[in-house]
Amino acid sequence: MKTLHKEEQDQYEKMTTAPVAGLIMSLALPSIVTMLITSVYNLADTFFVGKIGTSATAAVGVVFSIPMILNALGFLVGTGASSLMSRMLGAKQQEEARRVTSTGFFLSFFFGFLVAVIGFAAGESLMTLLGATDTILPYAMAYGRYIFFGAPFAASSLALSQCLRGEGMSKQSMLGQVFGGVLNMVLDPLFIFVFELGIAGAAMATALSQMIAWGILISFYLRRKTQVHISIHSMSRTKEQYIQLFSNGFPSLSRHGCNMIANVVLNWVAGGWGDAAIAAMSVCSRLLYLSNAVSLGLGQGAQPVFGYSHGAGNHRRVKEAFWFTAKAGVVSMCVFCVIGVIFAPGLIGLFRDDEEVIRIGSLAFRLICVAMPFASFVANAGTMFQMIGRPLPSTLLILSRQLFFYVPALMVLPRFMDLLGVQLAGPLADVLVACMALPMVNRYFRSALGFKEE
Repeated sequence: MKTLHKEEQDQYEKMTTAPVAGLIMSLALPSIVTMLITSVYNLADTFFVGKIGTSATAAVGVVFSIPMILNALGFLVGTGASSLMSRMLGAKQQEEARRVTSTGFFLSFFFGFLVAVIGFAAGESLMTLLGATDTILPYAMAYGRYIFFGAPFAASSLALSQCLRGEGMSKQSMLGQVFGGVLNMVLDPLFIFVFELGIAGAAMATALSQMIAWGILISFYLRRKTQVHISIHSMSRTKEQYIQLFSNGFPSLSRHGCNMIANVVLNWVAGGWGDAAIAAMSVCSRLLYLSNAVSLGLGQGAQPVFGYSHGAGNHRRVKEAFWFTAKAGVVSMCVFCVIGVIFAPGLIGLFRDDEEVIRIGSLAFRLICVAMPFASFVANAGTMFQMIGRPLPSTLLILSRQLFFYVPALMVLPRFMDLLGVQLAGPLADVLVACMALPMVNRYFRSALGFKEE
């Protein structure tokens, strides 16, 4: 085993011995800020585009499937690399950690470039497939074109931020994403209204902000401010390590890939009630991302604690970290639930002053809010399983929520409940999958701690 430098040893001691609650909160706060800013700048596009019209607002929801694809690919290799790297650092395997980090970065950039090529080639056919109606299609094409320009930077930024978090550098991860998010909010009204670029201006602002955020994140590696350095010469050369990376990242691919599939199905089904229904559900989706910011930030803060502790063989510390994160996440989502239920009409109205959009969106968001605590628990369970190298239960939870519960509910419930079935499908899926997650978590900890004590 390699002898660690003082800085590396200090980081190792911090991640494996510091009190869990304080450590997770110190790592989570930058992640929470990042998630809040990211959610706000996602909302900024919807807010400013909402001033153009209902079809334009719906177009943002249709094209949102593209960032979901980029998230799926970026998190596939980013979380896969981060999970492996955290455990390798916990086991003091510095060289192997460098290999998986380099591999994650270059693969994510390539995958983003591939999405851009396919997007430009497919054009209108792709937007129609994603759920664009004839009235939405022109707006979707204008918006999507520039999202594809930024695709390689968007995907690899996610990988970079995950790897920075994986070695406990949450503040550095936050810096690039927050700067990009704030810049996007500033550029949106400038490009849309001052330069009169319309919905295309919103996409330009997003792409440019992503490129600048990417530059900030990669600068930490180029300036050697990290424990693990990136080099194309350090990319993994063994099939086994790629298999490990993809298998550990597969739950993230499943999560965001299934989100994309569910979003497309939602657009198809909601389209039966017109552009207003697609626009309303799009606004609800963006508000949900904002509501989830605290819970997801807590989970991201716990990621390196899970990885280091498992790598060091300390299963009790993994359990302590999980339950602290799960309880804090559920409490935070209960607060957002109350706020969302009370202020739903006003929140929807901020983004589109259309009575039909507000009517549909208000009930949908209230139902979503009631299920938020259940969704928070499931997300934390999936993160824990993924970071300790157990991708199967993590993937099972994701597939169950989206493909086994949500999509079938979207296809079946509207036949009996009309539009209410569309609004109820997501919350019902969250409650059902939470009923699966709790016994899975308890079974794992009984097994892990029982095995250790023998």
